[in-house]
Amino acid sequence: MTLADLWEGLFSEDISRVKEAWQSLTGDERGPVKDLLVRIVGERDRIDAQRAAARYALAVVDDVLPDGALAFAQDIGRETGQFLVQTHGQMTASLKRDGTLVTASDLESDRRLSEAIRARYPAHAILSEEREVVYRSEEWCWLIDPIDGTTNFTWGFPMWGVLLALLHFGQPVLGVADFPLLGEQYSAARGQGAWLGGTRLRTAHVPTTEAGGVDPMPTQLFASCTRSLGYGPFNVPLKVRVPGTTGYDLATVARGACVGSIDMRVHVWDVAALWPILHEAGAVMAVNRTTPLFPLQPDRDYLTESYSVLSACSEGMLGYLRHRLSDRFVIKE
Repeated sequence: MTLADLWEGLFSEDISRVKEAWQSLTGDERGPVKDLLVRIVGERDRIDAQRAAARYALAVVDDVLPDGALAFAQDIGRETGQFLVQTHGQMTASLKRDGTLVTASDLESDRRLSEAIRARYPAHAILSEEREVVYRSEEWCWLIDPIDGTTNFTWGFPMWGVLLALLHFGQPVLGVADFPLLGEQYSAARGQGAWLGGTRLRTAHVPTTEAGGVDPMPTQLFASCTRSLGYGPFNVPLKVRVPGTTGYDLATVARGACVGSIDMRVHVWDVAALWPILHEAGAVMAVNRTTPLFPLQPDRDYLTESYSVLSACSEGMLGYLRHRLSDRFVIKE
């Protein structure tokens, strides 16, 4: 591979091309190349596209997680969830500036998770729905949703959970979603599969037509948010379910219970933990914007940004849902 081909591949933001370019390097060559990518990410005089491409390449080529990170995230997710069970359905909520609810339990959950992360990984950054919402280009960054499904939590509905994601140069590489009242914890680390407890997750099978298209059965399930229901009946031959939490909607697709899901007006912390879980299970996810959701971009206030998210058990099913739900999954700049 020529030097020009190497750098074109590394900066392509195409996972297969990045890996091919990286694998063409010898062991002695990889260290200096990685150091250069790290410098590019941190150089403010670089154009944003160069820095974003370097972040993407680093997220792809570096598969080494911090020591014990997955077990640590599983433990603090479970412990925080069990703490929250004590105040489930007993809290008074108030409105935040983005129109969502917050309770004292959200803030206490955020505090517990943040303190545990800082004690274990003091050099890591933390983004949280209730605290810091601007990404600063850190190599390792935890993204927290202290209670996913605060409305459910406030009114005593059992579908809510604690979401934790670890990002490497802005790309999710580890995720944990703990739903304590359901007794379910979903987790994944890049290259290690997706799991529900000790059971490996696989997505649902959808029948195909003779022409190779998907042909879902009318008894198969599709998860939706309440906002999407406001657009009228779904143009899909599926049974619709409304759990009331983006994290659980996506989890049902990862475990094969639903063939797809749609959630409108979600934030990055609603989906970051489920991103690696979905992908390790074989599912796919799309957002209604022309630029990728990940890796995160530096110096952006993610509390002010919301998206529609469409997930599916396969690429074919995602294309099918994009077509059928084009009235409510509208691509924006």
